[in-house]
Amino acid sequence: MMGRMGTGGWKSRVRVCVSGIVCVAIFSTVMSGCTLPTLIYFTAVMLGKDMRPPPPVDLLSYREKLNKPRKEPLRVAVVTYTDVGTQIHLGPLARELDDALSKALAKGFEQEKERLVVLAPSVVHRWQDRNDQWQALEPSEMARQLRADLVIFVELNNPSLYENGSNRTLYRARADVTVTVAPARMPDAEDVLSDLVIKEHLHVEFPRGSGPASVDPDLPPERFRRAFVVYLAQQISWLFVPHDPKEEFASQKF
Repeated sequence: MMGRMGTGGWKSRVRVCVSGIVCVAIFSTVMSGCTLPTLIYFTAVMLGKDMRPPPPVDLLSYREKLNKPRKEPLRVAVVTYTDVGTQIHLGPLARELDDALSKALAKGFEQEKERLVVLAPSVVHRWQDRNDQWQALEPSEMARQLRADLVIFVELNNPSLYENGSNRTLYRARADVTVTVAPARMPDAEDVLSDLVIKEHLHVEFPRGSGPASVDPDLPPERFRRAFVVYLAQQISWLFVPHDPKEEFASQKF
């Protein structure tokens, strides 16, 4: 009777199998005339390596910077600000973006949820409802009051849903976005924490790479606004979450 295969035996077989697959991939790539970078990329992907470029801001690095205990997750809050005029003309754009961006970040860090958690938008919104002057606070103070380690403070400037000069007959959403990442304020370490504040600037247009969309009953402003919010949240999330550059040119649905 054949005895049970030891741990070393099956691991060895797995290595041989993977090596065989890689060899076949190399042979196929060479025969098809692909370049060496392409060969390296596909080989790495087959071996399970994440080849997406790293995001501009590494949120997990704040664990070490803030001396976060190993068993405690980094608590991150998303807070979006728009002026009163935007609230009048575009409705709950800020809170919709809070929801969409928090969801995108939670999904992006799903494999790291033991190390990083995103506060529920409802927690942020209840805090805003209790604090009429929250807009006047520094982002670090927002984080402290929310009992978060970090706040991602999003300022939307000059947002619009319509193509300039179209008299609201064509959709072309745009916004200038300032994203501030700030740790919670601690008076005893104010000078140190100020060095950890990061600012990023984005100009976002939707749809991108195509002409404006016509305003018609099948595409009411509320529906287009929600699509813009989802797209805006995706663009901002890519500051913190790796993504395939090809996704930047994917079709935009609304």
